[in-house]
Amino acid sequence: MLHIFEKILINQIKKGDEQAFAQFYNTYKDKIYSFIYFKVPGKEKADDLVNDTFLKVYRYLRDGHDIDNFRAFLYKTARNSVIDFYRTHQKNISLDSISEIVSKEDVNEKIDNKLEVEKIATAIKQLSNDYQEVIILRFVDGLSFDEISQSTGKSLGNCRMLAHRGIKKVKEIIDNEQKYSV
Repeated sequence: MLHIFEKILINQIKKGDEQAFAQFYNTYKDKIYSFIYFKVPGKEKADDLVNDTFLKVYRYLRDGHDIDNFRAFLYKTARNSVIDFYRTHQKNISLDSISEIVSKEDVNEKIDNKLEVEKIATAIKQLSNDYQEVIILRFVDGLSFDEISQSTGKSLGNCRMLAHRGIKKVKEIIDNEQKYSV
């Protein structure tokens, strides 16, 4: 269900209000960038795909289409942009370093968390793409399971199961690495 803010923006964008689109872009660009950045090689490619994602959503709205769940639609469009990128480049999807995209915490906290974040990022990279995607959407981007289900096309139960099993696997990987590093 759309929030009133999103409904207003969508109606303004449909009418050609470029200011509304700029507000929409500024509101969501960082989260979409984070989502895409984890899946493609390099910042430049992530920037390109973010712009491509927003352009597709803008065109969709300008064509008069309605959106039931705005965030889910935005992430689904971003996901499809990444899939299209890999289809054209015939590469495997992998995560880049998670340590560069820590939320906007103060510098001291970033330094304290860097090693832990690197352990988690390394563990996440060892998971299958399905686990990676659900974990990033849920725990990095903060989407609900309903939004993840709509974004990925997977059932709600499957998304929950993937998140649960994925986190369990991350913990196992980290625990195993700690055993062997002692």
